[in-house]
Amino acid sequence: MEMRDRLLLAAERQFAEHGVLDATLSDIRAAADASVGALYHHFPDKSDLYRQVWVAALTDYQQHFWNAVADSPDARAGVESGVRAHLRWVHEYQYRATVLMGSRPPGVRESERNVEFLTAVRRWWRTHAGYGAVRDLELDLVYALWLGAAQEYSRQWLGGNIRTAPTDVAPELAAAAWATLRADGTE
Repeated sequence: MEMRDRLLLAAERQFAEHGVLDATLSDIRAAADASVGALYHHFPDKSDLYRQVWVAALTDYQQHFWNAVADSPDARAGVESGVRAHLRWVHEYQYRATVLMGSRPPGVRESERNVEFLTAVRRWWRTHAGYGAVRDLELDLVYALWLGAAQEYSRQWLGGNIRTAPTDVAPELAAAAWATLRADGTE
């Protein structure tokens, strides 16, 4: 594994376990078995390292989510697959999910990659809304209704407040998302 990747993985774990403020570059460097020079060669400071970890986690999440939604044969399958993918990803990548639950670094929302993802999801949604399968809503509201319950469940589970794994409740949360977002008269 390349040094940059080792540093990113070590930082991901440190940020998830200790938070951004309490994670130290010294601990990250030691966990990655990297020299001071290697750390600063790849990341000029802690905020840049955090941004890179956050962006990597977001990119990985978006790829998993989009693969599940884009491959679905219809709106219902897409909505439910999106919820299941979200919960599966949180379960499988707990450190990354914890990092994403933290504060978003500046500039990420406007990044080209994020804009492309949101455009693809918006296009997918508008297509299905156009033929009456789902409610015609703005994407911010769609997100809250589609993944809000799954996101809150994930947050509580990652925080240790809920014991049942997200994947165990995925069918119910997926069905609830569909019931909320389907257009009137759609089954």
